[in-house]
Amino acid sequence: MRFSVIERDPECYIPSDIRSNLEGIWDAVVEKEANEFAPMSEIRENDNEYIVKLQLPGIEKEDINIEVEDKILTISAELKHEELQDNERMHYSNIKYGKFNKSFEFINDIDTENSKCEFKNGILRITLKKMDEKKNIKKLTIE
Repeated sequence: MRFSVIERDPECYIPSDIRSNLEGIWDAVVEKEANEFAPMSEIRENDNEYIVKLQLPGIEKEDINIEVEDKILTISAELKHEELQDNERMHYSNIKYGKFNKSFEFINDIDTENSKCEFKNGILRITLKKMDEKKNIKKLTIE
């Protein structure tokens, strides 16, 4: 038995106008994701606390917003683009600018009164104390 193999061009199955539209959409999605500012993060846990670290180089301490609601930590900030001076021209930049909003949900409730934040050398370190579960336990008596 003999088989003949015919090589086919996959582009012949999709009309060129649809193909170019799909390529344009794909390029826009990839370009958008490549230019979004998304800081690197790390979360550690021990018996008493969660430790969250984010790399935020170039961001001022005053431009960082940290909120804890129930078991959710939300961090937002903006890396602002420097304005060019009159005699300057941009030749190249792969620095990602813009706003970001990052949320983390934890299993334990957070004790916000005993939690703390530090920002040093472009690293944000948030130490979130776990809520002592024993505080929520109430003993009931039988009447």
